[in-house]
Amino acid sequence: MKKSLELSPNVSQQLKLTPSVSLSLEILQLSSLDLENFLISELEANPLVEIEDNVSFVLENSKTYYYEEDFDSEFKRPESISEILKEQINLEFDGAEKDVALFIVNNLDRRGLLLVAEEEISDKFNIDIGTVKRIRERVKRLNPVGCGSYSVKELLQVQFEEMGAPTKFIDALSYFEFLPSPSTFKLKTGLSNGDYEEFLSYFRRCDLRPFDSASLNAPVRPEAKVWLEKGEVKLKIFELKKFNFKINNFYLKHAGNKELRKFILEKYQRALSLKRAIEQRKETLEMVIKAVFEEQKEFLLDGMSLKPLTLSEISKKVSLHESTVSRCISGKFVETPFGVYPLKFFFPKGSRELTTDRIKEMIREIIENEDKRKPLSDRKISQILEERGFKIARRTVTKYRESLGIPGAFERKIR
Repeated sequence: MKKSLELSPNVSQQLKLTPSVSLSLEILQLSSLDLENFLISELEANPLVEIEDNVSFVLENSKTYYYEEDFDSEFKRPESISEILKEQINLEFDGAEKDVALFIVNNLDRRGLLLVAEEEISDKFNIDIGTVKRIRERVKRLNPVGCGSYSVKELLQVQFEEMGAPTKFIDALSYFEFLPSPSTFKLKTGLSNGDYEEFLSYFRRCDLRPFDSASLNAPVRPEAKVWLEKGEVKLKIFELKKFNFKINNFYLKHAGNKELRKFILEKYQRALSLKRAIEQRKETLEMVIKAVFEEQKEFLLDGMSLKPLTLSEISKKVSLHESTVSRCISGKFVETPFGVYPLKFFFPKGSRELTTDRIKEMIREIIENEDKRKPLSDRKISQILEERGFKIARRTVTKYRESLGIPGAFERKIR
């Protein structure tokens, strides 16, 4: 019996980002320092963009942005990258998972690569290997990104993912060993000349030694200043500095032949997209930071109190996709009355139902059921709360206990 060949159409929808949307996401991901470096490269590549005076950042239609660098607070740098990672682990992990995450950080080499196999970690902590893999994936996405990888290729892949690089570029890293030879690499990956140049722009922003403490000497600049004024959250976005940047229309008006005009029009569209991307970055930053501190308003009062907060909650609050919020806070710092902090600091892990009132109620209940001959110290109450899955600092317990009008352990003791 002879089989006939039939053609059956298969219609599918695929979401493809336009160049302008892709540029906006890339700009949003950058810190202000990285954005300045990005713009320097753009100025070199685009003849329709030029620098004038070294005062402010100006775009078409004379829209001016000002930058102020006189911060009231200084960022206290940790002593090592290990310390930075451990501080984040204390916020992001609980219980046995925290122990595994800390073990991973304690077993990184100087490049940030993990020296212990997942199977060995699984045996050591008597947990299934799937759990180890999940914990390691979360560690890899702490700042600096990539620590806990097993190879430079894996380290690059997670950094590309966090930058929001196109899938084809992430897939191309499978041929990383060919990277030193551009012609061989392009041949293996099938990337066009334009794609290869874009791939390299992502690659140049990667850190091949994220665990190297030398990076602690890199400058830190807050994106915004946040404070409370009569109970209302106020914020000020720090703008870009060093640039007086405008679109140069001369080339567009005097483009002669067809090819030159096409080139100029492409560069002109790129310049306009860059303008919109920078404006949108500012608007998104302002919206997200305001939403974060509306939730973490108590921190602006005492510099201590933090409630559990997720990207999903902020995403819903500002009507943006969760991945956009993630890009917005990645690598960004904010100045508060109590110092300069990474934006990710204000997303501590914990129960979504954990509120200030709930914490106070638990403290009251613990004290009511204590042995009055041996009343509990605030530190012990903090430990009991942590055993119940709620990590609350001792000083926060003291603050909440005092707000309830409950005296300290010494005064509560029955003699």
